[in-house]
Amino acid sequence: MRLSSLILLLALSVAIGGFFLRKSLREAGKGGGSISYAGTLTILSPHWEGVRNEVERAFNSNRVNRGEAPVKFDWLDVGGTSDIIRYIRSSFQNKPAGIGVDLLYGGGTDPYLALKKDGLLAACELPEEILSTIGKDCAGVPTFDNEGYWYGVGLSGFGIIYNKVLLKKLGIDEPKSWSDLAKPEAFSWIASADPRKSGSVFMMYEIIAQRFGWTEGMRIISAMSGNCRSFSGNAGSIPKDVALGEAAFGLCIDVYALNAIMDAGEERLGFLLPPGETVITPDAIALLKGAPEPELAREFILFNLSEKGQKLWSLFPGTDPDAPKEYALLKMSVCPYMYDKYPNGAMLKNSPFKMESKFRYNIDEASARMNIFRDYIGILFVDEITECTKAWKLVKDLKDDDPWKKLFFEHPVTSNEDFLGLGVKEYTDPEKKAKLQTEWANNARKRYLSIIKNLK
Repeated sequence: MRLSSLILLLALSVAIGGFFLRKSLREAGKGGGSISYAGTLTILSPHWEGVRNEVERAFNSNRVNRGEAPVKFDWLDVGGTSDIIRYIRSSFQNKPAGIGVDLLYGGGTDPYLALKKDGLLAACELPEEILSTIGKDCAGVPTFDNEGYWYGVGLSGFGIIYNKVLLKKLGIDEPKSWSDLAKPEAFSWIASADPRKSGSVFMMYEIIAQRFGWTEGMRIISAMSGNCRSFSGNAGSIPKDVALGEAAFGLCIDVYALNAIMDAGEERLGFLLPPGETVITPDAIALLKGAPEPELAREFILFNLSEKGQKLWSLFPGTDPDAPKEYALLKMSVCPYMYDKYPNGAMLKNSPFKMESKFRYNIDEASARMNIFRDYIGILFVDEITECTKAWKLVKDLKDDDPWKKLFFEHPVTSNEDFLGLGVKEYTDPEKKAKLQTEWANNARKRYLSIIKNLK
């Protein structure tokens, strides 16, 4: 589909979608056009406005078409994925039986594994006719919990968005691997986000660490961090910076990248899922313990996994009666049958269930070290961005055996085994955790300032 045709479809669907939703809600109302709701679903979600609007409209339209009253949605805004997890944990400390929230919706899978372990999710059993349509795993990554504590409703890919025009002007090749972001010529041209605030960006650091192993993976992450122009507070700003030419490369989840490409054009922006070096992971949903509306929440989960729900995630607006009306949600389906049934869908041209990878992503290991790893990266690189980039600028072109360059890569934790050990022991104790964080910060600052002092 040509970009101009897609834009026209999007524009038409804005008006059409708004009309039909208003019409459905009016028909569901009782007396004088007022709306009578079946209940309220309270949801914590990092999903953007387009997802919220489209799923709310489609879910309620589906209910109204069955002759049932619509549901009121209360989307709680407490920040990104990391903020949401902190909110859930702190809220349950004060209200152990339930926090007045029905669903956690979006944010990958690592948070769901951690919250299940904490006992803060409720099992939600689904019928076999739905479970049988979902792929059990995608390249080794589970797409739902076998005990029913969480379900993937869409699949996300993690890669590199890049500005083709800017790279050509700079004389830099388009990326082919994560390791290209560690090259000296990428200095000051990478946009990233603080992994303590962005779950999708943290996921990319985790992928690099697993794909290349701890030693090489941390070398790539270190050099890549030295090449960063900045670390933003949210992942949504990354494709904007790349599109504006303020950065040449950006760590980016597929939905953000593809929306940016739709706006700017394929001749300006590109997106790479590094072949054999990335994973496709589910974006999940889960029922929280003590949910006020468990039956409505279960119905919402079922809708997301139904064919209508999957078309909403994966088709372009206006291409099907069940497609989005206004926003392209751009997530790959968790149901393998969708790729054969709708091969021309926006996200259904190539099945990720047939994707080959050079490594098997360890979801349990990622979950076990999630908190400590994101803090570690944040302290070593984000908090020390000024000194880190100054030091990297001085050593990036030196030979690998140069002592000053070797010093840049000398981290306080030297192996994955040590890192995991700290994560399950010292890092669970608040005092020891604070001590570790102080040691990491002092280590990073001392190394960077020593390089700057001696080589400047």
